[in-house]
Amino acid sequence: MSDSPRLFPTTSQTLLSLIHDVDSRTREVSVARFCTVYYPSIYGYARALGLSEPDAQDLVQDFFVEVVRDGLLQRFDPLKNTRLSTWLMACFRNQVNSHHAARKTQKRGGSSEFVEFNPEHAEHSYRAAHLAHLAPEPTFDLMLAREIWQAAKATLLHKHARKGNRDLVADLLPFTLLDRWPPRPLPTQEELAARHQTTLVKLKAFFNRTLKAQARSRFDEECLRDCPGITEADIQHLWNLLCKYGED
Repeated sequence: MSDSPRLFPTTSQTLLSLIHDVDSRTREVSVARFCTVYYPSIYGYARALGLSEPDAQDLVQDFFVEVVRDGLLQRFDPLKNTRLSTWLMACFRNQVNSHHAARKTQKRGGSSEFVEFNPEHAEHSYRAAHLAHLAPEPTFDLMLAREIWQAAKATLLHKHARKGNRDLVADLLPFTLLDRWPPRPLPTQEELAARHQTTLVKLKAFFNRTLKAQARSRFDEECLRDCPGITEADIQHLWNLLCKYGED
């Protein structure tokens, strides 16, 4: 087990534990969440390995059949293995190399605990990530970071919708990834303050003292929930990729 300090204490209510929950509805929701987070990343990894778009769709879908339906996740132990994403990449690579992936008779949706994938979204995400010209492993990491960030943003937007400032937060969240406010053609802070009928002082205070901290904290929490065994250094790595290459 890694001795690296964690940003938050680990909990038994990680995504993996919820996937194996006794309650069927909890399992279904958690499986859908797992596929939402990891399908684009594994797909991007497959494409970065050189697989064509059709082959990547087939092999990745078959891989998730084994992961979700055939219990592959039960072999992962965060106390013994590396982080889940590294383990998944190794499993997929081994499956491709051994030519066990294609099982044409098993179709998606054939089980109450399986979900419909979105290969169009995965391919779009891969093409955006491919612009960074990264190797397969960091391509996986970048796409994973982006999926986690989408979940973090959704949670923050829901939270601030209850407070009545969702639109302001939606406009500000992309800038939380940047070291400094970007030049035009993006709107200035003064323009956003006027758009949302607040003062520049209040907007700056909310952005710098509140929202930036909330964005990073929520990202870290999503990482810990979705990536059992992840260390503080791993989370920082994902955050750095997100900040360097953007959210899409």
